[in-house]
Amino acid sequence: MFNKIHHKMWNLSFPKVKLLMMIVTVGVLTIYCLMWGMTSSLTPSFFSEFDQGARQSRMFSAPVQSDLLRQRKDHLDTECDAMIASGIMNMTLNISKLSNVVVDDKYGIIYCYVPKVGCSNWKRIFLHMTGMFDKTRTRPEDLKHNEVHFKYRKRLRVLSTYSVSGIRHRLRNYRKFMFVREPMERLLSAYRDKFAGVGLEDKTFQKIADDIWNIFHEDSPLNGHVQKGGITFLDFVKYLVEMNTLQKANFRFDEHWERQSKLCYPCQINYDYIGKYSTLGEDAEYILQHIGLSQYSFPKRSVFYNDSKTNDMLESYFSTIPSYYRKQLHKVYETDYRLFNYTFPFDL
Repeated sequence: MFNKIHHKMWNLSFPKVKLLMMIVTVGVLTIYCLMWGMTSSLTPSFFSEFDQGARQSRMFSAPVQSDLLRQRKDHLDTECDAMIASGIMNMTLNISKLSNVVVDDKYGIIYCYVPKVGCSNWKRIFLHMTGMFDKTRTRPEDLKHNEVHFKYRKRLRVLSTYSVSGIRHRLRNYRKFMFVREPMERLLSAYRDKFAGVGLEDKTFQKIADDIWNIFHEDSPLNGHVQKGGITFLDFVKYLVEMNTLQKANFRFDEHWERQSKLCYPCQINYDYIGKYSTLGEDAEYILQHIGLSQYSFPKRSVFYNDSKTNDMLESYFSTIPSYYRKQLHKVYETDYRLFNYTFPFDL
């Protein structure tokens, strides 16, 4: 079509008209080519406001997450060096204590799980990676809470089960990550779950609850077992502080309130990524993309958890805790505060 127009214009007798028409033709051709190029390269979904927003979010979130993760890693390395130099921290790695460090040999990935920091969903992903659930569970979130923590938990292999040379090889060559949480928020989350929630149905936490009652309520002997909420948050805090201070031989921190630095050895193990609970979704998606698991999306918050978010209730619960016990809690969890760059949320 445009060739015919062009031919007729050159047959006109007036030079100025020829020049004007040539300019118009070139302009029309240019606009046509631009419009054709744009429309042919776009799919209908790109015209959706939602898709445009999601695309922009992906474009901007990756650099932001990359910077955050790098800053956390740099801060951790600096604090580790300072603690090691001052003698607060040593580089000894107790192999028998690596039971929270999950390994996947197929993908060459190591993940140290910290209870109350989204570990259930990470375990769902690692269980799904075994390939044992492809037909019956098409997505990680199809695995139920009890299946993850009880029925299938032995299908996850932990680092402590390997030989010394096997551990060394994996720590040197596999991609490694962990997630952390503000220590007081995590502590409160553990209390709400294990002593005021469904966790008390577990005999382990029922026994701890009964022990706490007998220690701090000796004038009120138990008639059976402590019920949900029978142990107050103050009872729980006093128990942790006083048992830790006394250093009783049979006292051990349960993993749900154990120091995160004692579960994952962040100074001894060179983690590639340190994610945080406050940015769990964004950090998880970024890490999945960069450790070769882009086929997975991090599951959403489970309906198993309490409706009220713990960080929204922190002030209310800690208003019942006297200053002395707050200071002692800060001492107990001081290493976590330093290594993971958190600020104690209350006056000391």
